Amino acid sequence: MKTEQDLQELYFPTPKLIEWDNGVRQYSSVRGDTEVLLSYVPPHTNVEPHQHKEVQIGLVVSGELSMTVGDVTRKMTALESAYIAPPNVPHGARNETDQEVIAIDIKRLKAGETYTSPEDYFLNIFKTRDLLPGMEVTFFVEDWVEIMLANIPGNGGEMPFHKHRNEQIGICIGGGYDMTIEGCKVDMTFGTAYFCDPREDHGAINRFEKDSKSVNIFFPPRYNRAKAKKLEAKES
Repeated sequence: MKTEQDLQELYFPTPKLIEWDNGVRQYSSVRGDTEVLLSYVPPHTNVEPHQHKEVQIGLVVSGELSMTVGDVTRKMTALESAYIAPPNVPHGARNETDQEVIAIDIKRLKAGETYTSPEDYFLNIFKTRDLLPGMEVTFFVEDWVEIMLANIPGNGGEMPFHKHRNEQIGICIGGGYDMTIEGCKVDMTFGTAYFCDPREDHGAINRFEKDSKSVNIFFPPRYNRAKAKKLEAKES
């Protein structure tokens, strides 16, 4: 029988620090086939192009990053776009500014999944709307993945408990909130990641005065299935 500590490590894995020779720091959290990386890129630092068997998706949380995927380079500003680097496609980045950049990257290789991307590898905002009263969300969508930026209002703002067929991963990027998965509760602070498998009960509440912000990733898309189906039809 799993202990409370075992469950916490399953749903909210303790991040491991990775330090690069160029000064980049990454905090790695892993469950199963997926790794979440919270990256701190120093000013005027280059991340050389590299490739691997996993798909990688990511977005900038703070600052501005010049991101190259394949032969396409784009300046990414905070929470305004996302990228997808399919398996074995070279990708790299450069912080050309005087400020540290914070980014989130997700690496994944799961049997049975097909990893597509736009022709230019970058996703623009698909939609912004209120998911619940006072809870504004923004979506980036590809046929196999959906990224949702969510604001949870302070003073009791809540995502009610629920479960679904989609795998869900989330990272706190502002403020704080209580996240509970299958009865295991953790106080989410900046950089804390959670992993929720399909059909695992979960919910969140913000007991603080300040609004909180999170990045949530769904495999496959949950809220924009029609968009995903349209993309699938276009490819077939």
